[in-house]
Amino acid sequence: MTPKILALGVALAVNAAALVTVNVAMLDGAAREREAQQEVERVVIFGERPAETFAAKNCPGHQTL
Repeated sequence: MTPKILALGVALAVNAAALVTVNVAMLDGAAREREAQQEVERVVIFGERPAETFAAKNCPGHQTL
């Protein structure tokens, strides 16, 4: 092989590796951006809770309420 062809091959390999690295970094950045913009799901529970249960779990003493 002539030195010019060898240099061309090395330059092409280096450029291809750089393009692959940039592409992977951009895809990773895009995935992180999508995850950052997702809203957290909120769970809302509708129902009645007996007052005795609520007081028993939140009050330190038995005769507080």
